[in-house]
Amino acid sequence: QAPSIVPSRGPPLLCCTDWSVDYLKYKVLLGEPVRIKCALFYGYIRANYSHAQSAGLSLMWYKSAGHGDFEEPISFDGARMSKEEDAIWFRPAELDDVGYYSCVLRNSTYCMKVSMSLTVAENDTDLCYNSKMRFFEKAELSKSKDITCPGIEDYLDTLSIKEVREDDIGNYTCELQFGNFVVWRTTELSVTAPLTDKPPKILSPPEGQMSVIEMAIGSPLNLTCRAFFGYSGDVSPLIYWMKGEKFIEDLDEERVQESDIKTIREHLGEQEVSISLTIDSLEENDLGNYSCYVENGNGRRQANIQLARKAELMYTVELAGGLGAILMLLICLVTLYKCYRIELMLFYRSHFGSEDIDGDNKDYDAYLSYTKVDPDQWSQETREEERFALEILPDVLEKHYGYKLFIPDRDLIPTGTYIEDVARCVDQSKRLIIVMTPSYVVRRGWSIFELETRLRNMLVTGEIKVILIECAELRGIMNYQEVEALKHTIKMLTVIKWRGPSSNKLNSKFWKQLLYEMPFKRMEPLSISHEQVLDVSEQGPFGELQTVSAISMAAATSTAMATTHPDLRSTFHNSCHTQMRQKHYYRSYEYDLPPGGTLPPLATLGSQHTYCNIPMTLINGQRPQSKSPRQQSLEEAHGNNAMLPLLPRETSISSVIW
Repeated sequence: QAPSIVPSRGPPLLCCTDWSVDYLKYKVLLGEPVRIKCALFYGYIRANYSHAQSAGLSLMWYKSAGHGDFEEPISFDGARMSKEEDAIWFRPAELDDVGYYSCVLRNSTYCMKVSMSLTVAENDTDLCYNSKMRFFEKAELSKSKDITCPGIEDYLDTLSIKEVREDDIGNYTCELQFGNFVVWRTTELSVTAPLTDKPPKILSPPEGQMSVIEMAIGSPLNLTCRAFFGYSGDVSPLIYWMKGEKFIEDLDEERVQESDIKTIREHLGEQEVSISLTIDSLEENDLGNYSCYVENGNGRRQANIQLARKAELMYTVELAGGLGAILMLLICLVTLYKCYRIELMLFYRSHFGSEDIDGDNKDYDAYLSYTKVDPDQWSQETREEERFALEILPDVLEKHYGYKLFIPDRDLIPTGTYIEDVARCVDQSKRLIIVMTPSYVVRRGWSIFELETRLRNMLVTGEIKVILIECAELRGIMNYQEVEALKHTIKMLTVIKWRGPSSNKLNSKFWKQLLYEMPFKRMEPLSISHEQVLDVSEQGPFGELQTVSAISMAAATSTAMATTHPDLRSTFHNSCHTQMRQKHYYRSYEYDLPPGGTLPPLATLGSQHTYCNIPMTLINGQRPQSKSPRQQSLEEAHGNNAMLPLLPRETSISSVIW
């Protein structure tokens, strides 16, 4: 810095050489001691303070509030503020000490001056340093770094970091006890990636090949070049566009503009940057080769783009019509699929599908879970639901579509505990059908699937597919929240709505959805003969598909008890389980259970299972042909009584556990 000549405070004709303000700035915290040295002896003249004194030069100190302001001579009190050789001491510094301190070395023929700045500040709130008075250091990742206590030359104190890591970033404060005072110096350490020895890498457009972009004349254009720059110190990234051998600013085209360099992301000094080339409206002379260049001290790379005219397509009426027809066809196909997806899938399975290999080794196609309605809660709605669950649903699936169902009340053979038997039977079924009625919800019919570990695991893991048939609106019913929780635990679940008698028709959406979810079977629907249907006078939604229901459990139990206890035989004709009038049909014969009377408790039979021998002729709804009067009278007994012991001839035909 060139000195300026200013009048001195000595004789009128002597001018003083002023070196302005020294680069070294003194910054201290309130209450810390500080020493300001005269910078003339440390960079401006070749003599030290002793030599200057020997040459007859005197050192004088002045203070001003700002550079160029009026300077006042400093009077030293010798206590807090004192002059010691070529320096002045503050023990300690106060806020009023802020300003510029000038040292003037002079005699009658020589004068030289330089100023030093002093800043005194307080710590930031709850911190041991002032953020505006920190020193700054940088360290490269994985390398060593020494941090010294800055501004205290007479005391050596170093903090060494052998291998710098990213989490070493932060503020480091050194504390020095100086007599009765404490000195703090804070250094902010920033960590950078190691200095790179490679040129930048272009991320887009790709390097090493010519990228061709076709554009229509008159359209706007935006080309963006992205590049990665490794850490190169404090050097800014250099990235720019050129057309051929010309820089963009040399094209003298206002339509063609190059944007400023934008930093996309930065980490530890490494940067990803971008620069864009924009053309408002493309013209013929804008076509050609454009290059993006990136540079650093290790080299330069480039990516090339060729801008070409886009061939114009001549659309004809035929082409537009063809495309429109194809579009309409696609819309129709999508609409058809969305509306008739299940029907289409069933058609495909029946003509092109194959047998399901999933569960080929299982005995049953589905396990049917249902909870009967208490007699005292019967209503028209519950009668419909029970008739659907116990008669219509099994009959259609078994007799019309040929599926093999497991119905616990009909097919369960006790071999162990009830839960173990259910788990075994569910495990042998390809599907689990749950008929969800209000009674099923209130009585928690699904609880067995939670209590038995094997059953719960089958639902959670998706080992068995579950079909949930909802027969009514269940919201607001007790235990409904538990039903929702159960649905969330089942991995493979399908919910189908049964909407009352309207869903009983074979062409209804209900049966199509159910058939779609059931295992696939390649077979013709089974025809149902008149020997298998109910009384033809009982016509309903299914007509001929109304099959004979299971013979009453009460009748079976009564028969077995009559066989086991002859003394009870005479009471069976006048006994029934409930006061309700029950009807049982086979073919067109009606049996009435008379009201009144009670059965002896089953405990009188002991702990044995109760068996009932059912003749196959009765199961099939056929009356045996008989000729003798004795047989005829026995048949009349069959026709007029609901509970009676079986004939010896009948007991040898079939045996079914109930």
